[in-house]
Amino acid sequence: MHKYPFTFLIVASTYLLGGCAADALPEPVATPCDGTALTYEADIRPIVEQTCAYSGCHLGGAPGVYNGYEGLLPALESGTFRQRVVRQKDNPNVGMPPDYAPEGRPTDLTAEQLQTITCWLEAGYPRE
Repeated sequence: MHKYPFTFLIVASTYLLGGCAADALPEPVATPCDGTALTYEADIRPIVEQTCAYSGCHLGGAPGVYNGYEGLLPALESGTFRQRVVRQKDNPNVGMPPDYAPEGRPTDLTAEQLQTITCWLEAGYPRE
């Protein structure tokens, strides 16, 4: 047994805890959606019009008429929009936009469009 157990305990604690004092906390990392105020009218409508709302798709043919916010709202509230556009985006049959989109229409969202939609959904899909 040590002759000075209390002294040993103090020295060991100081050594162990002293090493932590030099540790720096990492800088907070901004998430892609921080400070972003997106709305359907300003940011999402152009994406929907280009990639979803056309004849044979969500203006006739596919379920849902996405010619305005009200038409898109049921798919937003049910989670179908997020599921098909974000979570299943790489599935060629159910991901949106589909791989079988007509010529001249995109079959994938750009990374920027996908990020915009994701941030908008996370914000509660505000209209204006």
